[in-house]
This record gives sequence, C-alpha cells and structure tokens, in this order.
Amino acid sequence: MIKSDFALAIKEYSADHTPMHRHDCFEIIYILEGRGIHLINDNQFPYGKGDLFLLTPADKHAFLAHSKSSFVIIDFTAALFGRNSPIGHDKPELSHYFRQLEYIFQHAGHFKGFIGLNEADRVFSGSLIQRTVTEWEGNGIFREVVLQNLVFLLLNIIARYAQQPVTREIPAQVESAGYEMTQFIQHNIYDHEKISLSGIAEHFNLSKDYIGAYFNKKTGKTIRQFILDYKLELAKSRLRYSRLSIAQIAEELGFTDESHLNKLFKRQEGLTAGQFRKTMLPEPG
Repeated sequence: MIKSDFALAIKEYSADHTPMHRHDCFEIIYILEGRGIHLINDNQFPYGKGDLFLLTPADKHAFLAHSKSSFVIIDFTAALFGRNSPIGHDKPELSHYFRQLEYIFQHAGHFKGFIGLNEADRVFSGSLIQRTVTEWEGNGIFREVVLQNLVFLLLNIIARYAQQPVTREIPAQVESAGYEMTQFIQHNIYDHEKISLSGIAEHFNLSKDYIGAYFNKKTGKTIRQFILDYKLELAKSRLRYSRLSIAQIAEELGFTDESHLNKLFKRQEGLTAGQFRKTMLPEPG
C-alpha cells in the first residue's frame, strides 16, 4: 500500500521473471529501456522503450524481461483527484477531475492495460513522464500541484485511447444516432437539465414527445433506465476507487439520499452499496 495518494519510483529488472502480483492503487508504467513481456491478468504484451500501461487495483501483473529493463512506475489512488486529497493546501477543487477519470475506470477493460500510442503521443507522453520524474525528485514551488496536473494530462491521453475501442465495438443494434445519444448522456451525466427529456430533445433537434420512443428503438432501453444503469456503474467505480462516503456518492450522482441509492443499488445488484464496497476490497497478494 502506498503511504499517500501519489508515489513515483524508477525500477530495474534483469532478464528474469517477476512474480505475479496486485497493487491496491492505480499504476502508470512507462518503459524507459529494455524489452520483454508484460503479463497482465490473462494477457501478454511485448514491451519496449516508450510503451505505456495503466493498471487498476483489480489487475494482476508480472514482467518477463528479455533484457535489462527499467521502468518509471507512478502509483496513485483515485483520492489524488478527490476533494479530500491532502495534496496542496491551496489547491483548487478537483473532484471534477475524478469525474473524467471515471470514464477510464468504466472502460479500462477495452485496452487490457496496454495503451497503443501513436508516435506523436508516444513522444509527448515520454516528455510528460520525464518532467514528472524531475518534479518528483525536486522541491520546487507548487511541486504537488504540478505533479497532480502532469498525471492528469497523462490520464487524459489514456482516456482518449480508452474511448476508441468503444467506438469501434458498438453493438449492432445500437445505430449511430443511438450511440451519439448514449455518449451525450454519459458526458453530461452530472447535468440534470442536459440529460432531461427536453434537454436531450433540444440537443438532437427532436420532439420531446418523440425522443423517448426514438431512444428506446435505437438502444433497446428507455432513457430513464439507461441513465439509472450508468449512474449505478459510476457509483460502483466510486465505491471501489474513492474514499467518498455513500451519502456523498448519492449526492454527487443526483440520488435523493443514501437510502435512495441503497434501494436502487440493492434492486439491481442484490446487495447494498456498503455491502458492495466490502466485496470489492482488493485481495491481498
């Protein structure tokens, strides 16, 4: 377990196999030198200089180094971007950063941990990593806030790649218009007005009386059910990855109160939000 919400290390491995293990935090792993195989859960990824990986607390991984390898490993928890983060007494409200990270948490499985960067993003990510190392090793003014924002930039690049496979893997029954609507709802899930029937209808230039039937036809769900399902998925992410109380999660996601969230959560998942959080605690090892 890392002692704070953020830690950075540079590690080297010789040509050998590290044991499969799991962390109770998120990890950004950047390959400085070397080549080999990165084992992540049931997947194997050849790695080389400039490759980038993102692991969640649910992932197990190991390295099989074919040559001497060095990595920059950035460990962080979701609390790094939460309103209760201890980093920087004068930092601005950053809970909205966590909202953007939720997209990565929801769709991390699409890239299985490996981020297939294009050449421009490989160069830029490498520069961000080097700058992060410099800031971590230094003691400059606003060091914590700079580190926080560097990590956030990296995660935004990763989020862009996390989204791409989702676009390519739209279910056959969800046509383009339906997909655009679901994306609109997901991106505006915290704005009640925008995701109301009238708000969605106005955005897509459709009648308020018709939008519900149109959405159902394109996606196979009602708008209300889609919004509820997505909010409960976000609640799961926050229960697992954040330190927010259940009452805080209920408030931020627009539920009436903790009891309301628990009622809907139990109806869909078969257990309360608190019970779910206990079952999602990372296993030791």
